[in-house]
Amino acid sequence: MSTAWAGGTDAILERMEQMTNIFIEEQRKSMYAGESATHCEECGEPIPESRRKAIPCKYCLACQSELEKHSR
Repeated sequence: MSTAWAGGTDAILERMEQMTNIFIEEQRKSMYAGESATHCEECGEPIPESRRKAIPCKYCLACQSELEKHSR
C-alpha cells in the first residue's frame, strides 16, 4: 500500500477510526431513545430487565432481530 497520501498509514488509520466513530454515533441516534417497555410491543412477552437496562428498547430480542432482518 502506498503511503504517499498526506500523513501516511497512521493518518489513514486515524481517519478510518473517525469514520467508524461517526457511523456508530449515527446508529445510536437512530435507535429508540425512550424509556424501555416492560413487555414487547410485537409479541407481548416480558422484556428481560438486563435488556431494558442495557439499551432503551420496546421489543424483545427475538422480535428485534426479526424486525432488523426485514428492514435490510
